[in-house]
Formats: sequence, C-alpha cells, structure tokens
Amino acid sequence: MEHNDLKIYKGNIFYFDENVTLKDFTAGKEASGTIYHYIENGLLAVENGKILAVGDYNTCIKDYPDAQVIDYSGKMITPGFIDTHLHVTQSGTVAAYGEKLLEWLNNYVFPCESAYLDDDAARTDINFFLRELIKNGTTTAVGYGPLTYSATDILFEELSRRNIRFITGNTMQDRNSPEYLTLPAKENYENALKIIHKWHNKGRQSYAITPRFAFSSTEELLELSKSLKTEYPDLYIQTHIDENLAEIEGIKTLFPWSKNYLDVYDHFGLVTDKTVFGHCIYLTDEEYMVMRDRQAIISSCPISNNFLGSGLFNIKKMMQYTDRITLGSDLGGGNTLSMLAVLDEFYKVGMLQDFKVYSMTRWFLCTLGAAKSLGLSDVIGSFKPGKEADFIIIDPKATEFVSYRTDRVNDIYELLFVLMTLGDSNLIEDTYIYGKSMKNFV
Repeated sequence: MEHNDLKIYKGNIFYFDENVTLKDFTAGKEASGTIYHYIENGLLAVENGKILAVGDYNTCIKDYPDAQVIDYSGKMITPGFIDTHLHVTQSGTVAAYGEKLLEWLNNYVFPCESAYLDDDAARTDINFFLRELIKNGTTTAVGYGPLTYSATDILFEELSRRNIRFITGNTMQDRNSPEYLTLPAKENYENALKIIHKWHNKGRQSYAITPRFAFSSTEELLELSKSLKTEYPDLYIQTHIDENLAEIEGIKTLFPWSKNYLDVYDHFGLVTDKTVFGHCIYLTDEEYMVMRDRQAIISSCPISNNFLGSGLFNIKKMMQYTDRITLGSDLGGGNTLSMLAVLDEFYKVGMLQDFKVYSMTRWFLCTLGAAKSLGLSDVIGSFKPGKEADFIIIDPKATEFVSYRTDRVNDIYELLFVLMTLGDSNLIEDTYIYGKSMKNFV
C-alpha cells in the first residue's frame, strides 16, 4: 500500500486507553497500566492528518520501511491539551492588579476588549493569542470570542487558517457593560446567526452560544439564546456561573424569581449536555444535582479563581456528582495559557481542601477526559488509529531544573507530576495540529 503523506514519530508515547472514564481514577493509588499506555521507544504513524498506528518502534517500523522518521527519542509524545475556558480577547489584560471579579471586568477587561472594535487591532491580538496558545501545547479550546460580528469573523478566519479545533462564538451582552461593549439583544442574536451560517461545522470549527454571564444578560437575550439552541440543537453553549459572591448577589437582584443562579439558565433551556459552565465554585446542592441530571460540562479554572480571590472549586464534591469535569486556563484572569500550570494549580486547590488529585487524574481531565465531556472523543484525545493527529512533544530536558528533577523519577506517575509542577511552555518542543508541525507557523 502506498502512503503519500506518511510520517513516523519516534519517542516515549503516553496516552489513555479509549474506554477509561474519570471513575477509573478514584479507586486508590494513581491508576493501573490498563488505564493508560506508556511506550518507551514508541512509534506514532501519522498519515493525512490522522493517526495510522501506534506501538513499539522496533516492532512496528518494519511495516513502514520507506517512511520518513522524525526522531524525538527521550521526549514524550502525547495528545495535545484541551482548554475548556478562556477569553480570546483578554491577552492585553493579563496581570491586571488587585481587583475582584466585577471591579476587574469594569476597570481592566472591558477597556481591553474595546480594542476589538478595530479590525486591524483585532487581527493582531488574535494572532498573538493563537501563537501563545499553540506554543503552550493546546490543540483544542473552548473560548469566548469578541463582541462584534466583524472581529468574530476574523477569529474564525485565523482559526481556519491554522486548522485548529475550536469551539467559540461572539460574546453576547446587553446590560451591565460599558456602552461601547453593549449591543441590543436582537443584534447579538443576528450576529450569532450570521456567524453560525458561515462557520459552524466548517472544517474543525464549532459555534458556541456565548452569553458572557447572566449578570450581563437581559431576559430577552437569554430567550434569544434559547432560540438559537432550538434552531440549531448541535450548538455548544458556554457561560459563567457561581464564580464570585458579589456576582451571585447581583443575580438575585436581577432575576428575583430564580431559585438560584443555575435556575436562570435552566429557565431558558440553556443547561444541556453541550453547555460548558465556567468556575462553578459556589454551587448549591440543588445546582449540583441539576448539573448532574442535565449532564452539563464543568470547567474549573484554578489559576484565575486564585488570582481574583474568587474561591476554591470543590473537587471532591463535584467528582461525587459528575465525571464531566474539565479544566480551563481562563486567560486573562488566568495569567498563562499553559495547561501544565493549570494542572499544577488544580493540585494545590485539592491540597488546600485536604483532597489529593493524582497525576493521572489531572492529565486525563485535560486530554481524553475533556474530549469525552465535549463529545469529541471519537476524533481527539488519544492515539486510537483514525483519530485526528493533534499531539505535542514534551522535552523533559528543556530546562536545567526540570532535567535535573526528571533524571530522578521512578515511574510515569512521578514524571507526570514533575512535568506539571515545574513545567510551562518551555517544555513544549512542538505542537502538531492535524499532523502538521506548528513550530514555524506564522
């Protein structure tokens, strides 16, 4: 059989078994070898952007005697990271000092996002953001786009040019925002319709209905969001919930008829198995149950929660209700796009609540686990043949400190822990999107 676009990648290959769920990680120490695959001196065969084969190098290379071999010996080849909550428009507000959520939005975020009212500035910022995202090893993301149709269209253009799998939409808001970042509910809806018609399910792009949060949404806007979901049932939804105590009090004032914050979204049919809820810190028991029953997707954002002083996500309790837990960098409340840093912070949040989150559990949450939660595990998240070839190369010798420490690890569990604790973008030697190296992509 002739292989016109075949490439062989040689290295230490790590990925999770296809049938694993989050429940498999809760039974005790770490995880058994039946849950994951770690192949030292392994082979990953990629053809036409898809995984062709994976296995032991010396055994499998015989099947591809004429193939080009890219040698990453001593480095880890693993599926790319999945970030389920970030803001494309907030690179310029990272490291804004000293405010809680609502003050931070008004003093820093909204002025920063106003740059996107200019298309040239929007394109410059989007390209910067995407370079940083890919440099950090993220190959799939769920993110909040700009307010306007024009800037959101530019975002989809740039995503399409890179062929990166991305779930996003125009961020909709029609109150409690500056006038320059407020659109009437109907205009938000009409912009969404235009973007859906042009970009949804085109290539690797998916549209997400994106009311920023109930605090910046009128009932009319939420009703129109419901209409979008009714008209296009396969759309994702993304929004924020129970992030900040002052925000929650504001919701009680704006929606006095609601039982709780989640009830606002549920009233408008927005709590679904394709809804990604960011933060989820202060859920009531009733909200936990509704999240479970609707199979909603949770995105914990430990870095921004800590940075803004929002609170601690209750990892143990959430795992008792659902396995649809994912992780987000939440740039720009988060100060990095590195999912390695997010995984490190998630561990610390657990420790502050006397709950140990194992290495395998955390790595699973931002790879195959996230793919399963998003309903994308048929195409991404592992190295099963036929899946899309989104993968990263991690160099455990990239920095002197990481090299010194990884020389002393005893097993894959400790290696992952060290990479998550000490790692950042410096460890990502290359990111492959649909089988294509992005190292020199402009």
